[in-house]
Amino acid sequence: MTINSEKVLNFLKENYGKEFSKKEIADALNISLSAVIGSINPLEKNGYTKITRVETVVLEEATETRKAKTKEVKYHTLTEAGLSYDPVAVEAEKAAKKQAEKEAKKAAKEAAKAAKEAEDSQF
Repeated sequence: MTINSEKVLNFLKENYGKEFSKKEIADALNISLSAVIGSINPLEKNGYTKITRVETVVLEEATETRKAKTKEVKYHTLTEAGLSYDPVAVEAEKAAKKQAEKEAKKAAKEAAKAAKEAEDSQF
């Protein structure tokens, strides 16, 4: 998890139950909007945040020759799963699992080598 992702997650935890647009989060944390987008999207994908509402904002009014320019603003809030999410613990668990897999591969390789040596010594 990146530093900005941790900032976004911690901000949402501190403001649990409130909803924020990505722009509001970026402004509150003094980080770029793209950093917030890159942080919110994986959190949402994993069920740690959710979109609470979508608001259409008019950027330019319609004229006789042109349609109105609008954009959707999505508001996000932290879920209960997000509130209990501990990225440090998750990363430690992943590292432990990776280490266990590495040790299991090494043990299997050594066992295969020992079996081959035993087979070769019989001849």
